[in-house]
Amino acid sequence: MLKVLIDRENFAIARTDSLREVEFFAAINYKGFTLVLREKEAEKMDCQEVEGGFKLITFDAKMDFSTVGFIAKISNALAEEEIPVLVFSSYFTDHLLIREEHLEKAIEVFEKLGFEVET
Repeated sequence: MLKVLIDRENFAIARTDSLREVEFFAAINYKGFTLVLREKEAEKMDCQEVEGGFKLITFDAKMDFSTVGFIAKISNALAEEEIPVLVFSSYFTDHLLIREEHLEKAIEVFEKLGFEVET
């Protein structure tokens, strides 16, 4: 059974002009930097914009680069419940950011899809 891992800490998405000495989950360099990082790390930075209250969801499975439709199936099921997601793919697996207020309903969706949820 595939596992869904939910990070205990809250995450934020921040926009800044430069990278600082903070630990971040993801960074995108397009018209400045967009960072995904723990909320406590975002508090250390001088950012133009910050939105917090996200939970990081990680699929505990190695995703091959030829995998087709995995995230589509999950995001469609979440969309049916009106749960917005931000998707990040890494070398080994996929991740979602979901607002904390949608977490309980998202867990129900993951369980209906056959995932074991670990918090």
